[in-house]
Amino acid sequence: MREGIRLFNAGCYFESHELFEDFYGSAPEEHRPFVEGLIQLAVALRLFADFGETKGVARLIYQAIIRLENYQPTYLKIRVRELIQAMEAWAKRLEADSRAGNETVPKIRLRRFLFF
Repeated sequence: MREGIRLFNAGCYFESHELFEDFYGSAPEEHRPFVEGLIQLAVALRLFADFGETKGVARLIYQAIIRLENYQPTYLKIRVRELIQAMEAWAKRLEADSRAGNETVPKIRLRRFLFF
């Protein structure tokens, strides 16, 4: 999972997607909707970054957000609320202007402290 996150943050969305799928295959049932959301984010960003696709990318991000919503504020050490907010804002900018998607793509941030 950590390597998938590292690759996602480095913009290697295909490779990240593959590792998230590997994790999904062995994940307990309660993790699966969350991991599906991460997979959808990786696919959406790959479509944008590697193929310049804009149609449907925002929709796929919104579908991913639906899967992630129940795991806020953090889950598996990931700052889910922050990720949702950043992805939603990015998708809205992309919908308004396809060139806006070239701005910094959101990253997956990990919780730093064990207490919250």
